[in-house]
Amino acid sequence: MSQGRTHRQRAARLRSAVLSQPAIQPLVFVALTLAYIWVIRPTGNDWLKIPVFTIIVLIPFTSNFFHRDRLRELGLRLDNLWASGVQVGLATLIGAIAVVGVGMLTGAGPDFPRGVARSFLLYPLWGLAQQYAMQSFTYRRIREGSGRPVLAAAITATLFASAHWPNPALALMTLVGGYVWCRLFEGQPNLITLALSHGWLAVLLRYSWPAEWLHNLRIGPDYWAWTP
Repeated sequence: MSQGRTHRQRAARLRSAVLSQPAIQPLVFVALTLAYIWVIRPTGNDWLKIPVFTIIVLIPFTSNFFHRDRLRELGLRLDNLWASGVQVGLATLIGAIAVVGVGMLTGAGPDFPRGVARSFLLYPLWGLAQQYAMQSFTYRRIREGSGRPVLAAAITATLFASAHWPNPALALMTLVGGYVWCRLFEGQPNLITLALSHGWLAVLLRYSWPAEWLHNLRIGPDYWAWTP
């Protein structure tokens, strides 16, 4: 009984520590992500890469578990799909016009290759993973810590953009897009619509802007390894 009580006490202390400083959790998450991108992944050492990557992936899930976040709070819901879809759809349309407009001014695109429909279909899945990490974890924890949604959106977008450095075009787009997505999430939390927006705009950006701007959407040291 005493051993079981000790384990429960330790679990309670751990949960209390996690809950007491919500804004620190995403900072640790982003710091580890940057370390992985810039230091660990370039080593090519799977014995190091896999454990660190696993820890990074588990941080948001662990935070949601300890904070007892409900699925609807995380944006995993259907009841506001239409309301969110209208707002996100409008923002996505504006973003698409801007992306295509820049592409046309530079003469780069849009220039879609064969099979691009597959990218529009599948890339939102990667967008869902990123939006979950950004909205359901990073934004929510920073908002809880600061109590100011606008400030939390700005900080979250900045952290999101930092993970896309040194790709300046991609960092700029993720900074702007990240802030808009956070504000949309605040009003109508729905990861489905945001994932579609993220995925479709990313594909559109990839095939609309000059390749020398985007380096095939590479980030970290891989950005400089790109060749036309």
